[in-house]
Amino acid sequence: MARRLAVNLYYDVTSPYTWIAFEVLCRYRVPWQMDLKLQPVFLGGIMGSTGNQPPGLLPERGRYMFKDLKRLSSFANVPVTPNPDTWTYIMGTGTLKAQRLLTAANEECPEHLEELSRQLWIRLWQQSKEVDQPDTLLDLCGKAGVSQSQAERLCELAKSADIKEKLKSATQDIVDIGAFGLPAITTQLPQFEKPQLFFGADRLELLAHCVGKPWLGPNPSQGSKL
Repeated sequence: MARRLAVNLYYDVTSPYTWIAFEVLCRYRVPWQMDLKLQPVFLGGIMGSTGNQPPGLLPERGRYMFKDLKRLSSFANVPVTPNPDTWTYIMGTGTLKAQRLLTAANEECPEHLEELSRQLWIRLWQQSKEVDQPDTLLDLCGKAGVSQSQAERLCELAKSADIKEKLKSATQDIVDIGAFGLPAITTQLPQFEKPQLFFGADRLELLAHCVGKPWLGPNPSQGSKL
């Protein structure tokens, strides 16, 4: 039996480009016979460790990014809707609480991690609303199919020292591999001893080439859950 492809996606819902990579990779699970591991990390920690800065801080780059995201959204069929209000939320409250919630979900109920991540992206990058208030996070857990009692447990667990440390550790792991931004995608290639890093939603075609899988565009025949 052929060995299944294993791919890791390190992500933070603060990144709209990572939402695009997330949806496209989810669509390729079947065509690539791929085990996709979703690993929440904190982009702010990556930026702090590497000296990188958010693209929106450079005005010209920020203006271009709005145009680029609209094109990519249409191309990949992912409903990213750039809005200045979103930047206000990101630069103000950020996504640390959301990432801790995802880390807790990854530990307690990984079967809900994909949909909970998607719901957070939808709220932040399609609806341009905050993702840091307790009631918001509880509500999004429900939309992701998490029971009320389990959602309450996840929200409490997200405040714990253990979950905070797990998120910090996962963030350091991808920095050690060489990440300086997100999306960060890793896989093991036979000619290399260590996992190989692919950065950016526009590197999925290259990933396909390197792992010997067909690239069928961002919308293979299996489609998306959106």
